[in-house]
Amino acid sequence: MGNTRRRSGLIAAILISAMSLTACNTATEQSAKRETSALFKQQKVGESVANQGMVTGTTGAEAQQAGLDILKAGGNAADAVVATAMNQICLAAGSWVSYAGIMNVVYYDAATGKIHNMNASYDTVKGERNPVTIPQPDFSKGLDGVVMEPDGRTVLVPGFMKGAEALVERFGNKSLQEVTAPSVRCAEEGFAWKPGSVQQFQFRRDVLTRDPETRAVFTKTDGSGYRAGDQFKQPALAKTLRAFGAQGADYIYKGPWAEKLVRKVQQLGGKLSMEDMAGYDVIWSEPVSANYHGYDVYVHGLPAAGGVNTLEALKLAELANLSDKGHYSESPEALYWLSNITRVGLPLTYGADQIGKAINTDLSYSSRLKASTSEKLWQVMRVGYFPGVKLPKHRVPAHSDGVVVVDQWGNIAAMVHSINTVSWGTTGLNIDGISIPDSAAIQVSAVAATEPGERLPDPTNPGLVMKDGKPFLGFASIGAGLHQRTVSSLISVLDFGMTPQQAINAPAWGHVSFTPTGDVAAQEFGEGDLSTDMIEAVKAMGMDIVENNSTRGYWIGIQLDPETGILNGGSPRAFDISMGGRAVGF
Repeated sequence: MGNTRRRSGLIAAILISAMSLTACNTATEQSAKRETSALFKQQKVGESVANQGMVTGTTGAEAQQAGLDILKAGGNAADAVVATAMNQICLAAGSWVSYAGIMNVVYYDAATGKIHNMNASYDTVKGERNPVTIPQPDFSKGLDGVVMEPDGRTVLVPGFMKGAEALVERFGNKSLQEVTAPSVRCAEEGFAWKPGSVQQFQFRRDVLTRDPETRAVFTKTDGSGYRAGDQFKQPALAKTLRAFGAQGADYIYKGPWAEKLVRKVQQLGGKLSMEDMAGYDVIWSEPVSANYHGYDVYVHGLPAAGGVNTLEALKLAELANLSDKGHYSESPEALYWLSNITRVGLPLTYGADQIGKAINTDLSYSSRLKASTSEKLWQVMRVGYFPGVKLPKHRVPAHSDGVVVVDQWGNIAAMVHSINTVSWGTTGLNIDGISIPDSAAIQVSAVAATEPGERLPDPTNPGLVMKDGKPFLGFASIGAGLHQRTVSSLISVLDFGMTPQQAINAPAWGHVSFTPTGDVAAQEFGEGDLSTDMIEAVKAMGMDIVENNSTRGYWIGIQLDPETGILNGGSPRAFDISMGGRAVGF
């Protein structure tokens, strides 16, 4: 499959978000932003320091603690990152992340000094030969109340559970059963249902109460929903996770769970087969990398788009001498150019062929990793011309979580896992406690651009930074502004000497708004993050600023001091439903 075909069809859901409830037309979008503004308001968090091991994550304080407990019990970064992620899904009740979702990891193996890239994203279905006709939900009036009739063609081949097993088997110190045990306890013993969880359930109530198996998970025996403070248990999920821990990924991909999933999907008209499930495997590949101001940055490799976007933006920042202009929080000029640099990735994702022809440049993924291509893009940008490209009419938010772990031996794991659709999807399927995303429904173009049975490209970009051959930083990002947040945070740490938490506490980037023809509409920032003088100065330069709390990016990182071994971690703590993202160590 060629890069051209992949690029030309990349997705309406390319922006992944932990809990973005952004609506899709102007009126509904503004209403949703007002209603969710308080939930997404960033809270500044204090520094987290440790000297042996550390775990940080975007959501789920209890999940990070589970990972830390694994480290203290002799587990390593591979064990802890999987344990944390599995607990995040339990605490999310399969909403913004799912065991039937995806997982991507960049891993540093201290024993060999080698950096590995594991891709456990979705595979397309081999028997699906006409993907452009896969049913798509109508988001034209926003996300609230969107319910789509269950259709098996919306289901892709999941990668999360195969990735969990593969990472633990290759690098872990613990057994899969030991790593899975905390999430089994989470599902079996339950946790206190949060006010934000109540809101999430109300948001998707029609979806979650339609199918009997799903309804049994999310409502009490009398049919009522859970209230804040109620103990929420998932016994069916506990049984499935226990079987996974004991029998491995074969239970999910070749055994009873796979058989039940395939049967359900085929009953609903899908083409997913046992061959698809049994044939799934992770891809171990080289991360893509580049040198930035003396640091070697390693990010998620091909066929993913996220890593390419990150390295390209850092190269453009070098060409623009961006660090000489001051930090973006204090310099209107730096903010203006950083926004222009980070907005390049989205149009190139959707229209690389069209833009490439306009500027007579090969914009395939491999070419975009070349310095000469970045130089050509910078020449175009600096004179104020960048070809517009028609973007999808409705860019639908999809959801994810991030985890970074450094262990006592110096191994580092940076992970992003996601369902790549709106929370719980729009069809409401659940198999033995595991929510089944309708990820194909909002990635129709991407599925159509990918050969049947092959790996679907994704925008995630976990990564590592090395300095003089030694580990310096592990990081991951989620959210509608994940690209902007990743690049700005890396520049804050690498160029301005900030700690990860200082970079996170700096003014929070959201995504860039575009007109339907691909022209820039506005750069979004968190409410109150920028001073009035900064906003006015940037507007005077010709760039509009919109203050909005719900479409920001969320970045996490752990910095390593190569001399002292001290670990300095950062995490966002933004909204109730997250149950507190945090960095914990010992």
